[in-house]
Amino acid sequence: MEDVLAEVGGSKSTMYKHFGDKTELFRAAVESLLDERLAPLRSFTPGDADLTSTLIALGGHFATVALSPASIALHRLVTAEAERVPGLGAAFFEHGPAVGQAVLGGYLRQACDAGLIALPDPVKAAAQLYQAMLGDAQMRLLTGAPTLPTGDEIRESIVDAVHFFLHGVSRWPAGGPDVRPA
Repeated sequence: MEDVLAEVGGSKSTMYKHFGDKTELFRAAVESLLDERLAPLRSFTPGDADLTSTLIALGGHFATVALSPASIALHRLVTAEAERVPGLGAAFFEHGPAVGQAVLGGYLRQACDAGLIALPDPVKAAAQLYQAMLGDAQMRLLTGAPTLPTGDEIRESIVDAVHFFLHGVSRWPAGGPDVRPA
């Protein structure tokens, strides 16, 4: 708290009026940091690129933000403190991954509306695609796995995830995607 006050000036009483306590200040700082890092993504417009290229480009942007050393450090910190600081985990998710998934979901909805793809729930599909693109690399970075992902491996993961998402790995049964094998 003293370090924050030294940086921005002011008094503890003023700080507590605005934030209540240290945990609220911490939560607000996490939200602010994520809002700043994700601001460019909020104004995403697909442009003239085809569906595949746009999804790969979005995946690349997500990777740049979510897999940066600062983001991995923040993710680790939030994970470690989430039980102790009420609302911290929810704030991190809502101001971080949920923003990316909402942008991706909005784009998938546009693609559905344009007849390019058919999805029963573009928002759910966005969450699944987001995890397919980044999940392995993010988990390896978060856990300090023995082999960390290279830039080429991350790009390949994004391209593969988009390909699997758009083309699948097998044909659906005759009844369509709602008929799942037992």
